[in-house]
Amino acid sequence: MRIIAGTHRGRTLLGPEGDQVTRPITDRVKENLFNRLHSLGVIGYGRVLDVFAGTGSMGLEALSRGAAHCTFIERDRPASDRLQQNLDALGIGPQAADLRTSDALGGVWLLPIADATVTLAFLDPPYPQALESLEPFEQLLADLRPRLEPGGVAVLRTPASLEAREVAGYDGPASIIDGSMGLHFYQAPLPEDPSPSTAAGDGNNELRSKSD
Repeated sequence: MRIIAGTHRGRTLLGPEGDQVTRPITDRVKENLFNRLHSLGVIGYGRVLDVFAGTGSMGLEALSRGAAHCTFIERDRPASDRLQQNLDALGIGPQAADLRTSDALGGVWLLPIADATVTLAFLDPPYPQALESLEPFEQLLADLRPRLEPGGVAVLRTPASLEAREVAGYDGPASIIDGSMGLHFYQAPLPEDPSPSTAAGDGNNELRSKSD
């Protein structure tokens, strides 16, 4: 595992000890994911959430690419400890990262996060849980929705066999299927602007057009 772009490009990360709790994402898929985010107008990455963070690959990548802050949520203690080691090795302190060893589905960690302050959220639940039912993660997406800025994006990773469904309040989902995994992009709608100069044509309309 490594960071593929930004200020920490090429730095190696401690990976998971096994694939039962966390599943690493390949460099190629990670690059495709960030390219899609760019096409959706998510550039610069303000505040980021990395939920079911594992050892932090996605949130650390976002920080390397310029995110102002990332909150990591991971309840598995060994994975959380390795994530902290990754933060320490990269010199990322509490001003830029908040690591919470907490149940992502419990919701308590969401309470101090103000509405309309999150640019990007990654949700990467363990595959066995996702295969049982996507409903808890769809509910988590719904709970996250008020925290997303207009145009902000939540990315849900699932086994490729699962078809992501619409969640109220979002445009999308738009999906990328790669091998055994699916990446599903949900975007908070932008305010409607009827002026001709801002009519359809930029990347922020992509999910809207695919879900119509």
